[in-house]
Amino acid sequence: MLSIIILGLISCSPSQKDSTIIFESLVSEEFQTFLSSTELEVIPLKTNEVVIGDFNMVRMVSDELYVFSGQQGKVHRFDDSGNFINTIGQIGDGPSEYRGPAGFVISGDSLIILSQKKGTSSLYFYSNQGEFIKSMDFEESTYPSFELTDFGYVFSTGGNTIFENKYNLHSRNFKGELIGKFYPIIDRAMFSIGVNNFGRGENCSLYFEPFNNQVYKIEKDSLIPTHKFDFGDFNLKENAFDSEDPYENFERIMNNGMAFILAYSESKNYAYFNIILQKNPDKPEVFHLLLNKKTRASRLIKSVEETTPAFQFMNGDRLLFLFHAGDVLNLAKLYPEAFAGSEDVIRDVKMDDNPIVVITKIDFL
Repeated sequence: MLSIIILGLISCSPSQKDSTIIFESLVSEEFQTFLSSTELEVIPLKTNEVVIGDFNMVRMVSDELYVFSGQQGKVHRFDDSGNFINTIGQIGDGPSEYRGPAGFVISGDSLIILSQKKGTSSLYFYSNQGEFIKSMDFEESTYPSFELTDFGYVFSTGGNTIFENKYNLHSRNFKGELIGKFYPIIDRAMFSIGVNNFGRGENCSLYFEPFNNQVYKIEKDSLIPTHKFDFGDFNLKENAFDSEDPYENFERIMNNGMAFILAYSESKNYAYFNIILQKNPDKPEVFHLLLNKKTRASRLIKSVEETTPAFQFMNGDRLLFLFHAGDVLNLAKLYPEAFAGSEDVIRDVKMDDNPIVVITKIDFL
């Protein structure tokens, strides 16, 4: 999920062909063990009042944090100490306002918000100070998520076949002109799953999707495979979509077991994946997987049940988590040794405060 543009070209180079990650061969460690083994920084997002009712997306650029509240439809900007700077964007019907905000990217000194309304999509451009610059409309399709690239933008259709759309991905230049449509939609009886399909590398955009063990780097009109997973018993079965009834297919998938890649991002040295495994009637298991891209060494971290960060991504050699304040307080109470250097910060946190950023330094060979 980061918008950092044109850094070292090595950071998103395709992986080796034999880079399949055998999930069952990895030994997991507990989340508190991981936190206790790293340099930990706890940053409350500070405002005069609680401004973030929920949070749908987080990005960090030039040591500034941008937190998107889907309920409010606004992006809140903070410095690297968690101090509030300003708010960007506004839901409404005015010329500088939008309906159906779905996400945002940072491009230089500009922030761009994606809006969905009545089968169309629009981009709204603001300065990082919150001043409206312009809007750009697309009439032919609704895009649920998008990402910044060095050639323009890439949009996900969410596998939606309405409007005679046959492709998952559309690429456009910075003027909004269509460059290409690629990655054909597989027509199958299944519920639409609304997720953000994009992650960030230090110089590229990344793509992942439900029911697919392969993740990719995005080119102008194609996908370049990077990493692939073998989830063993949780791999999608051949009969997963045999029925014409989506309810039957979903029940079959849940009974057989399923694995989802929920987040994927990369830095120059590391790749990060957030993964969920679930099989009826068991509760879902959530994991954080860190991969050293040079040595192929990995760390598999199992999340604490019912205390899962809402967002997480690589930022250089740091892994950033965004938690509800109450979850951080619960973690600190259960595992005080993991937060031994942050007692003064934790002491001032209240259950209903703004979200809290937890940053861990990643350094393993």
